[in-house]
Amino acid sequence: MTDTWVIVGASRGIGLEFVRQLLQNGQHVIAGVRSLSKADQLHELKSSCTVPERCIIEECDITSDDSIQKFSNKVGEAVTSGLRVKNIVLNAGILHYPNRATEISFSDFALHLHTNTIGPIICARKLVNLHPESPPCKVVFISSDSGSTTVFRDDEDGFGAYSASKAALNQMLRHMAAELTRRGGKWKDTCVLAMHPGEVQTDMANIDLGWEVKGSIQADESVAGMLKVIEQKDETGSFWCWDGRRHPW
Repeated sequence: MTDTWVIVGASRGIGLEFVRQLLQNGQHVIAGVRSLSKADQLHELKSSCTVPERCIIEECDITSDDSIQKFSNKVGEAVTSGLRVKNIVLNAGILHYPNRATEISFSDFALHLHTNTIGPIICARKLVNLHPESPPCKVVFISSDSGSTTVFRDDEDGFGAYSASKAALNQMLRHMAAELTRRGGKWKDTCVLAMHPGEVQTDMANIDLGWEVKGSIQADESVAGMLKVIEQKDETGSFWCWDGRRHPW
């Protein structure tokens, strides 16, 4: 079987860069995007690849249970045809700024939770259970230092709902890690990781803030670092920074 990476949230930014670097390294990738018609950069990347067949692009709207299920079915079909899901990266996310706790609307708070927490967890749950005899080696959730409850970043004005959604994601992925370990068998070898990608300059981060963001990096540097961390770290239920530093929950 051919080892394959599944990248969810692959149309731009960090997710697109994951696909780019993995293809450059000769990997096979299944890329999930919210809308096939709005993934021009990803389609161009696939077309420019020396072996375009190594990249499969499927729709996966992380806010829709039906879309997640259809995506899972597509990945299942690929597995049946000879691909093995080796690693899964859940990168899909949203940041509508500002999202202050004293101003947030019900619908905007719900959107952050559905996109940043519920959708990624449900998608991971479906993908992890696709093949009981060959579960993925690693399930990686792109989180944020904003979701740390130990290191509260009170200078981040306007990040209330975003931070809460990432904190909830962190807690759920830790439960997922513990549950897979308790399940035993081959499941206990599946490693669940949370990753802080750094202060990456992407379209989502292109907002006017009331403070200086220090240590900004480009997506290629972030992803190159995260790929090393994903390869090296095998402590399930742990939280890491893109540069290999352990991050406190």
